[in-house]
Parts: sequence; structure tokens; C-alpha cells
Amino acid sequence: MWLGLLERLNSSDRTFQTFIKEYATDGEITLARRDVREIFAKDASKGVIATIIWSHARGIRVNALSLLVRDMPTLVTLMSIKDFGQEELNELLSQPGISVPTASKMLSACGKTYCKMPAAIIDDTAIQVIESTYFAGDFPNVAAVRGKSRSRPMPYYQAYLRDVLDICEKHDLDADMVDRYLAEHALADMTAEIELASV
Repeated sequence: MWLGLLERLNSSDRTFQTFIKEYATDGEITLARRDVREIFAKDASKGVIATIIWSHARGIRVNALSLLVRDMPTLVTLMSIKDFGQEELNELLSQPGISVPTASKMLSACGKTYCKMPAAIIDDTAIQVIESTYFAGDFPNVAAVRGKSRSRPMPYYQAYLRDVLDICEKHDLDADMVDRYLAEHALADMTAEIELASV
């Protein structure tokens, strides 16, 4: 898929193709978050490519990929920042094709912090979970901006990270574990509990 998309670009830059050839196995490229972090720690440029591929597991539009390839030097410079503030996050979000969910995946994949809080992924699945009445007590800061995830993305993300940090400190977890639970298990657990209560 990625090589097909890259061949459609009008670019002489071959860094993505070189990365894929280096890390693909039998024509498939599979990256876990820890893989991305390891790659990024060794080589920021390759790490940003790994981040882009990891954060777009379902694919990406050719024009969005074209802009990311074009803006690689800026992205590498930005992603070299350890702790993002509002200004740095705004700059990342000003890059074409990078929304709050994509930025949150990139920050998480590279092990970054935002205002000293570990980055965590906020996407449609996470929003569905944290805005449910079932999990409302676990996300009190999000509750204050509930339903405004589209109109006020920055305050919403900040509130979410504060809640994730509180959960991590309370239960001795890390943000990756919270991400994994919200992405893979929370909806099923919530549905099972609701069904059990209705019985």
C-alpha cells in the first residue's frame, strides 16, 4: 500500500521508500509503538517516517502523504522537542494533514510529553469511551469540556491528558497502558457491564 501511494507522488525524495525497504518483511511493514520509539531514538528522520506510517495504519490520502513528505525537515525539527508546549503543539497542528488525533499519535509514538504530561492518543474511539456516562467519573477534566472535542480540540486534549496522568498516578500505570485499554478493551467492557446491569 505505502509503496503504491509513494509511487503516485510527484517527488524525487526516496526516503520513505528506503525506510520501507529497510523495515518491511515479506512485503509487509508492521510497527508497534515500541518499534517507533526505538527507531526514533536512533535516527529522528527515520523515526518520523515510522511515526507517520504507524499513525496511519488504515492508510492515507495521496495529497496528505505528499504534504508530509514535503514537510519532513520541519516535522523532524518539531519532533526533536522533548516536551511540547502549546506553541509547539500549535506549530505541529499547523502542518497540513495533521489533526489533533494524528498529532496525539505522533507525540505518543515518539514518547513525547505535553506540558510535562505523557502524551496519550485521543481519537474517535477514545472520545466515545471517555464521554460515556460509564467512564465519566474517571475523566472529570474531560467532563468540563464534554461534547466540545471538535470545536475546542486543544483544551479538550489538555483536559484528557490531565485525566490520563491522574489515572496513571492513582493506579501506577503508564499512558501507553491507558491508550491500549481505551483502544482495545474499554468499549467491550462498558457494553458487557451495561448488558449485565440490564439483565
